[in-house]
Amino acid sequence: MAGFGFGMAPGSILLLVTTGFGDTLGAIGLTIALGAFLGVVLEHCGATTIIANGIILLFKDRFPGLVLAVTGYIVSIPIYCESGFIILDSVRKQLARSHKVSPVFLSTVLGCSLYASHTLVPPTPGPLAAITNLNLNDHISRVMPLSLLFSMVAVFAGYAWSMRFCNTPVSMAVNEKESSVAASPSFSYPFFLAILPIVIPIVLITLGGIAAGFPELSWLTFTGHPVNALLAGLICCWPLQRAAGLQPDWNLAVKKALETGGRILLVVGSGGAFGYVLRHGGMSEFISGLPDLGHLGLLLPFLMAALIKTAEGSATVAMITSSAMVMPLLTTLGLESNEGRILAFLACGAGAMTVAHVNDSFLWVISEFTGMDTATALKSVTVATFFQGISVLIALEFFALWIL
Repeated sequence: MAGFGFGMAPGSILLLVTTGFGDTLGAIGLTIALGAFLGVVLEHCGATTIIANGIILLFKDRFPGLVLAVTGYIVSIPIYCESGFIILDSVRKQLARSHKVSPVFLSTVLGCSLYASHTLVPPTPGPLAAITNLNLNDHISRVMPLSLLFSMVAVFAGYAWSMRFCNTPVSMAVNEKESSVAASPSFSYPFFLAILPIVIPIVLITLGGIAAGFPELSWLTFTGHPVNALLAGLICCWPLQRAAGLQPDWNLAVKKALETGGRILLVVGSGGAFGYVLRHGGMSEFISGLPDLGHLGLLLPFLMAALIKTAEGSATVAMITSSAMVMPLLTTLGLESNEGRILAFLACGAGAMTVAHVNDSFLWVISEFTGMDTATALKSVTVATFFQGISVLIALEFFALWIL
């Protein structure tokens, strides 16, 4: 419909859709598939529960909100945020019962922490696609530390708003839904084994970028490629299988990964196709002709992503589409340098989390599994995601003054 609205010929629209879909998945499809496979294996081995329990012990069974914030932040790096909430829902219920804390508070904290890394930290699909659109694939090692840093800003903002609901009882109009994912068995392998498959890819990607300027360390550049880094993370899952006493049912794991990854790939590919149509339909040229555009800076990619996210509900599509649209405008915005493109990527991520409301499936996952009515979910989760995005944008503006 967008293509017809721009007055494009049907043949041109079809060509752009197929090219955009293919180019997007051609660049990151294998990485997304491996990330989905890693998430399934971690769930199968009970690693997410081990991570949660390890963090509970780290805080000496205190500060249940902080426990969920840290756990959700880590778990959502390889796992889609909706799946992450469902997997960790049993931990949330356990903490709510044992500490007599409001389920609204804990659910908002968990949702916000999952959402922060979901929209800002690769190799989550949305950030990964935006990195490709902004030609940052060779700079992913520089993107990763900043993504982790600014996603922590988002976690803090979400946590701060969630504190308003510490004493809010959950509406029992809808009973808390039992998790559709069976609770993981109580495995006894160490915490460091459980978190290793998540940490290793991040470390390898970072080291690979650092080694790019040293020919004698080309092997680090090779292992730091996202595909190889995720494969290393999958290899690190083997001790978990052995320690848990599970026979690796790779056929079942691959089937479940394909079910999860297939949906994600379809969303990512469709977002890429939509971005191609908008980019070649004259939208970027129209925006670039607006007066005083250069003064907007990081605000423009933020607003683009926020408007798309608010309109259609998917943070992944918002990131992909806004990054594709902003790419031709980087010079006008003064963001054509590598540092500028990284900041534009982070601004798109900040906009993509602003805001989660009734057209976002993640809001309904949180609402249904917690038992919140719609009004409570909007006051807690929706407003929290607004403050998350705004806080990251403000932090980026201050950071841009320093590095640009």
